[in-house]
Amino acid sequence: MKVVRAIAAVVVGYVLFAGSSMMLVGPVMSRQGGLMIVVALVALAVIGMVVGLVARVIAGDYRKPVAYILTGLVALATLVNLFMGLGAEPTWYKIGTLVLTAPAICLVGHRDSP
Repeated sequence: MKVVRAIAAVVVGYVLFAGSSMMLVGPVMSRQGGLMIVVALVALAVIGMVVGLVARVIAGDYRKPVAYILTGLVALATLVNLFMGLGAEPTWYKIGTLVLTAPAICLVGHRDSP
């Protein structure tokens, strides 16, 4: 049963990341400027923290492996997206996902519950 929870945590975490990231792309693409970049980067960090928290709650005892797997999946998908030129997001958005979202997922998902 614990393995099922771990798999569910990875799946739910990745779907949550992908959905929230796609919802953020619309405003990023429609508005340009420094303020939008700052808002988007903060939002990417918050998305990472929320995804890590949700995955940690679902994973239970397997929170550490789930945090590593989920971080790896997000980083790998972002790197493929970045190097293959997939998606409509600007390059800074993809780098922000790689530098902010992935580590936030790992840090929040990995830590011990209070």
